[in-house]
Amino acid sequence: MATIDDVAKLAGVSKGTVSSVFSKKRPISKPVTERVLTVAKELGYYPNHIARSLAIKKTMIVGLKMPISKTGTMSQFEIQMLNGVIKECTKNGYRILLDTLPEHEDLTQFSSDPVDGVIMLNPRKHDHRIERYEQMGIPLVLVGRPDPLISSISYVDNNNEQLAYDVGKYLLTQGHHSIIFLNASSDMTVSVDREFGIMKAFEEQGIPFPRENRMNYSRKLHATASDYGYMSIMDTFNKVSYTAVVADTDRVALGILRATRELGIDVPRDLSIVALSNDARLAQEMTPKLTSVELSAETLGAEAGRILIQKMLDPMTVAQHIVNAEIIYRDSCRTLQQIV
Repeated sequence: MATIDDVAKLAGVSKGTVSSVFSKKRPISKPVTERVLTVAKELGYYPNHIARSLAIKKTMIVGLKMPISKTGTMSQFEIQMLNGVIKECTKNGYRILLDTLPEHEDLTQFSSDPVDGVIMLNPRKHDHRIERYEQMGIPLVLVGRPDPLISSISYVDNNNEQLAYDVGKYLLTQGHHSIIFLNASSDMTVSVDREFGIMKAFEEQGIPFPRENRMNYSRKLHATASDYGYMSIMDTFNKVSYTAVVADTDRVALGILRATRELGIDVPRDLSIVALSNDARLAQEMTPKLTSVELSAETLGAEAGRILIQKMLDPMTVAQHIVNAEIIYRDSCRTLQQIV
């Protein structure tokens, strides 16, 4: 097997030059780069990532902790998030190590991977993983608000309290005074913020929001997000009074629509639906077209990558960035007064 010494000797350059051609840590002229690459191809030389990591004391790998559904498929939000992280990290020479295991549910799955920094999605209340990364000295950026909210922790997030408030206020102005909220897992900080926001909208109008009208996703009870939406409607139909549903994601909304078809509920005539995420293609293909909230997942991912790269260069870097969300009005909501 050819070595870096063999390539350097045949190309007439130093080992450092060969290393720089592959690592791009310093500029090398185009003629020299082409000569080194030609010789490397002839000899069948490929750089040893482990050896290079030891030499530069970096792996040039970013870990992305992004648990996905039990089915192993990614939502559009997760795909867009991943795209944002990849774009930002790739242009800075970093590979992405994607970890989809739900380690927050089983701490034995927590691992110290060979990475220079970590981006972690969906932090939980009192999330012990944050403390572990601090103890290991691994730069960390969260996608989601940490709990407790500590000024030294870097994160990016949507304005979740505000977006839920806006959705609640919108439904109230449409005459919907009784709704159900199919929220995310109760231990997620995004769930806490969104419940607070939507309840605030109702409290301002002096309208009660009963506890039985607020539900939470559970991996133990629901195989998928779609099943969560489906089961919630089937379990509450004719038992709880409501004219609108706020769904955590568009996948949850798919399950809601499946239940309404089986129960003969017309959307939006009999029931209005809003999803707190926006897969534009899926929303347009649904019947009716789904009113949803654009979270700008790719922007969230890119911002997380940008902050982490700064933090890996300077561990003292702290940044907290909010990406605004926007309601996309489509056809799945109506005002109560439209019915005669």
